[in-house]
Amino acid sequence: MNNATLELSLVIPAYNEQDLIASTLDTLVQFLRSNEPNFEILVVDDGSKDSTPEIVRLYSLGYSRVRLLEQPVNLGKGRAIQRGVQESRGKFVLFMDADLPYNLDAMAAILAALRGEYDLAIGSRHLEGSEVRDIPPIRYIAGQVFSLLVGMLMFPGIHDTQCGFKGFRIEPARQIFKRLTIPKFGFDVEVLYIARKLKYSILPVPVKMIGNRYDSRINVLRDSGRMFLDLFAIRRNDRNGKYG
Repeated sequence: MNNATLELSLVIPAYNEQDLIASTLDTLVQFLRSNEPNFEILVVDDGSKDSTPEIVRLYSLGYSRVRLLEQPVNLGKGRAIQRGVQESRGKFVLFMDADLPYNLDAMAAILAALRGEYDLAIGSRHLEGSEVRDIPPIRYIAGQVFSLLVGMLMFPGIHDTQCGFKGFRIEPARQIFKRLTIPKFGFDVEVLYIARKLKYSILPVPVKMIGNRYDSRINVLRDSGRMFLDLFAIRRNDRNGKYG
């Protein structure tokens, strides 16, 4: 593969995904071959305790556009995506969850924005054309409350910081993620905070959330509390000059 023509790096953080990772890769490869043929897929295994890395390694032996990156232990989704961004070779880098909860058709709008005037294009479940189905009510309500708090305290005008479908031009991505300090679910807010701090342009695009894993990795009460504390950590980091 000629890196000079590589357009898209797609980063997939994975932790104990042995039951779905092969089908996820099949879906992505089929979609990208038809829609964005100059691509690579980076699966960042975040210290899985099952056979996820072995499955991805075997897949990559048969298809060189899939690359496996292994974290030594479970460091968190933010750290996994940070590693993927650091090792991406495309002009644009996108990340999404391993269970593919969002319709892939939104990728076209994200890439169109990045090829145009925007540095970041982020999925949003709160725009005209968005759709959300099959989400447990308590998780949906908790997400709405958190998004409201973030909008009030951090991001007027951005109504969905937590959507796991985001795209970047590669240089802004590297500048943002090298400053990342939050390793787990609160990293999305920090990414957007840093992007605004560095004056990068951001476009929300509508996404369709078409389903979600039944064994969600998010504990609503525990992780919502941690994410709320992360907001204060981001403010403290900013005061201490860590995002300069």
